[in-house]
Order: sequence, then C-alpha cells, then structure tokens
Amino acid sequence: MAMRKRTLAASLTLCLLPLGAQMAPRAAPPGALSRLAGEIIVGGRAYNYDRELADGIGPRLTGSANYRRAVAWAVAQFRALGLSDVHREPWTIPDTWQPDGPATARLLAPHQQFLHLVSEGWSPSTPPGGVRGKVVYLADVRPAAVRAAAGAIAGAIVLVDEASLAPGFAAGQGALFDGIRRIGEEGARGLLFGLGVRNGASNMFGDTGFTGTVANLPAGNLGLEDTLLLKRLLARGEAPVVVFSFHNRIRPRVTVNNVVAEIPGRDRGAGYVLVAAHLDSWQAGTGAQDDGTGVASLLAIARAIQAAGLRPRRTIRFVLFGGEEEGLLGSRAYVRRHRAGLGRCAAVLITDNGGGAPSGWFTMHRAGEDRALAAIAPALDALGAGQTYGGHDFVFSADSAPFVAAGVPCFLLSAPMGPYLRIHHQPGDTFDKVNQRDLGISAAVVGVTTFALADMPARLPRLAPAAVAAQLKALGLLTQYDDMKAHGIF
Repeated sequence: MAMRKRTLAASLTLCLLPLGAQMAPRAAPPGALSRLAGEIIVGGRAYNYDRELADGIGPRLTGSANYRRAVAWAVAQFRALGLSDVHREPWTIPDTWQPDGPATARLLAPHQQFLHLVSEGWSPSTPPGGVRGKVVYLADVRPAAVRAAAGAIAGAIVLVDEASLAPGFAAGQGALFDGIRRIGEEGARGLLFGLGVRNGASNMFGDTGFTGTVANLPAGNLGLEDTLLLKRLLARGEAPVVVFSFHNRIRPRVTVNNVVAEIPGRDRGAGYVLVAAHLDSWQAGTGAQDDGTGVASLLAIARAIQAAGLRPRRTIRFVLFGGEEEGLLGSRAYVRRHRAGLGRCAAVLITDNGGGAPSGWFTMHRAGEDRALAAIAPALDALGAGQTYGGHDFVFSADSAPFVAAGVPCFLLSAPMGPYLRIHHQPGDTFDKVNQRDLGISAAVVGVTTFALADMPARLPRLAPAAVAAQLKALGLLTQYDDMKAHGIF
C-alpha cells in the first residue's frame, strides 16, 4: 500500500509541477498543489484519524458523552498540528436523545412472531408495557391526507414507507414533518417507518422536524421484510396487531459545540475559505463514513498544509459541525452566529458523501464557481476528480444548505453513492468499510481545491438574497426553499 501511494504521489508531482505558477504566479510557490496532494496521500493520516474516531470513540449522537469526547479529541488534534484560534463554538439543541437498550416488537395477530425494530431517532419512550394496536398503512403523509384518514388513524399504529413519504418529500421537508406530526395529533398510538432496510438493520430517519425536538408519539424503524409482511396482510384484508417497546434517554436544552480552527492566510484582509464536515453520527454504526471520513480528511489536510509549509492568500477555516443528522443544526447555528461576517467568506467546501474516491464537485452553477474549478482542472483531473455537477438535488440535505441560502459560493464533494448508501445511517457504517487509498485521494481532492480557492487572487462573487431566490426558482427549488423558510429552517 505504501509503495502504491508513493507511486501515485510521484505521478501527481510530474503532472502538477507547473500548476502553482499557473494558478496564481505571484502567490503560490511552484508546485504547491502537487506538493500538497502528495503530502496528503503519502502521509496517509486520514485513514488513521478515521480509525481513531470510529473505533476509538465510536458512535457520536449529538450531545452525547461520545460526541463530547469527539469534540475534545478534535480540539486536541488541531492544537497538536499547530493551528490557530482552535476553539469550541456552542449552540443549544432543544433535546438530546439516546436509546437505553434495544427495542422489542411482536406481531400478535393474525399470528405471533417477533419483528425487527429499532427506536427512531428523537422518539419518546413507549409507555410501560409498550404500545399495542392494530396496524394502519398510510399511503400519503402530507397533512391533508393525514387529516382525511383521521378516523382510521385514531388509536392505531400507523405504518408508513418510502412510497408514502415520497409525496411529502416532494412538497418540502417542512411539510413532510408537518404530516408526520399530524399523525400523532390525530390520536395514533405509535408510528412505524418502513425505510427499505433489511430485517436486523435500521435506516435512521430522524423524526425531529429538523429542529432537534422529541417527536409527539413513539416511532420505530421496522425491517424491510417485516414491513412487506404487514402490507401483504393488510392487502388480504387481515387486521394485523403489533406491540413494540423501547426506552430512550432524553435531556432538554443541551449545549453542543462545533469545533473551529484556522490556518491564517498571508493577507488577513482577504477573507477566508471554510472547509467543513460534521462530527456527529447516528448510533447504529460508528459513523466511519458518515461523516468520519470527512472529519479525518480535514485533519489530514491541516496536517499536510502545515507539513508542507504552505500559506495561502486567504485564511483557511476548518469547521466540524454537530447536529447535522437532526437538521443541519450546527451549520445553521454557525451561519446565525457569523451572519454579519459572512461577507468575508470567499467559499464553503463540504465533504459528507463518504470516503470513496471522488469524481469531482457539486456546485450551484453560480457565477465563478464552475470557472474556479476549471482553473484547477489539471490538478483535479490528475486525481480523477475533474467533473463538475449541478448540486441542486442535494442542496437541502447537507451542511452547505444554510450557506447556499446566504448567497455564499458552495462546493459539495461528489463521491460514489452506491457503496455509501448501502451503509448510510445503518449498523454497517463501520471502519472496515473504509478504503485507505480512496480516502487518501478524497482528502487530497478536498485539500487541493480548498488551498487553490484560498490562494486565488480574485474572490468568487456571492448572491444577494433576492438573487438566491431567483436562482432557486430557475432550478425548480423555490417551493422547497420557501417551505423550509416558513418552518424556521432558513
């Protein structure tokens, strides 16, 4: 593995040697980007950082003891690397949540068998003895459809699946959570999410309304095969009865910290480039890919820039957000805290698609974003990451979202989604799925792009609020954006 990494680094050096001068002849030393890529890949620290985080600390539910350990670990790592202004930035989550033992579930009628269930994130505990009731399938969770089914919902356990969630997602995430909350308001005893993951696994949805608050009725994630069984029984006219039980620990109004560190630029008046990942994870696995690889990449990039003795024109600000899984809470808190100074933010880069070798970047195709990537195309092509994609399909599902809404130029790393989605929010998100070579390349792509944007002589233009709305309308996203604004997400 070491020999293969050195061979790749050598080829990068040959391919990229003139690039530093080509990018910014008066700023970057010759070959700066190739040196940085080689340092990241040959150094290989991203893999070790991810191992320490995933295996050494484990799952990192926002506000949990493990999350606090991860914050302390990240602060110590950034300080050991000699970064400046390493600090915690606090914000408050309405509720923290943590399962206190496994869930149990059984089908009681028309026959008896055990079912495969885990508590949904931010669900309240069930009453003593559990929740028992007949199962009703809801084909549409939009509020109007829930109201129309009120008579059947009252006193029942409601089953929803990917098909019934889809209309709500299309209407906007705020409207989707309105419908889910309405299920409880109409008197349902419990809620089962059938999210298409096999029995014995789970795919955490996060029943929080994107606010970090506890849901208004007990909700669990049901295995795929069990979901299909219940739907077949219902289709045959049977009346399945289910009981489920679990206990969760809830703490109200808890302080959570983002982690911030900087490599100062040569020109402190030139602003900063922000590169970020999220430190929190779900509890089923250890968050090695979501988003341990992103956290590890940021640390490896910081180490490599320091080791190579490089200083960009602009400051590079590294941020590890909490609360991403509960609704981008940490990044939203950051934007609120720093709104007055966001004019100094030249660009935001987010890595949150796992540690696969990336093919390029998602952008919003705003003025300057694609041109900036084109300017470093030889460097990105040498790493196999020279593609540029429209990021509007993902704009509301990553920590780039509040920055996009604020008009800041944003870049979201594009990595292979197939392997990532097979373990995303599931027990299989563990360190053994991380490929050392691919993670090294991914970190190099993020590092090279971050340094290049920080060193460019010209700033990328940002959008005024009215221009943000106009652009989202052109992309067909204005309805979702307005829905999220109406629900306090932006």
